[in-house]
Amino acid sequence: MKKLLAIIAVAMASVMVANAQIGIVAGIGSSTTTINEEDLLANLNGVNDYHVGIAFKLPLPFGFAIQPELTYQIKGADLGQVVNGEKEAEAAAEEFKFNAGFAELNVGVQWGLDLVAFRPFVFAKPFIGYQLNEEEVKQFSEDTEKALDGAKNKLEYGFSVGAGIDLLEHFQLSVEFFKNLGDLYNANGEVNASKEDIPDTSKLTDLSNYGGIKVSLGFFF
Repeated sequence: MKKLLAIIAVAMASVMVANAQIGIVAGIGSSTTTINEEDLLANLNGVNDYHVGIAFKLPLPFGFAIQPELTYQIKGADLGQVVNGEKEAEAAAEEFKFNAGFAELNVGVQWGLDLVAFRPFVFAKPFIGYQLNEEEVKQFSEDTEKALDGAKNKLEYGFSVGAGIDLLEHFQLSVEFFKNLGDLYNANGEVNASKEDIPDTSKLTDLSNYGGIKVSLGFFF
């Protein structure tokens, strides 16, 4: 009996591996952040972003599938003119806009219905990543900019949820909402250590981490 079960398990695993596919994924989206309006005032705008990478899709029984992806993902925020100062007449506007590039690994868990020519599905993806580069426009003083750079969290983690469709076993289109968890800036980092010199911009620790939406197109071999 045990040998029979082992044979069945090996046969099922062989079928799943035989049906596994490697592919490329790419897409566009928009990301931004939120801010505590009681601390700072800002004109919040989304930043257009993109992603590109490789994927591995492994079908499982009962309509499930696992799809790990390794991507280069751009995320960012545009706060326009950040206003510091308690009184509007004394406030000073400072521009704060940046795009950050992350190496990101996610593992998507899908469930869908195989309708032969196409397969609609829903999915959830936990992800982790590390910031590789950043393009910034920050009109702060040199001390402020140095402190903020030192306090930026380069390690990211979070999740996304969404829906998609597989077409003709080779094409995939999906839409997802993603949310980074944790702090965008380290509240215990250099910002607080330097806040005697930069009391207003230290409130940027109140910025939430990135969140947004993205659309992906994949091709699987």
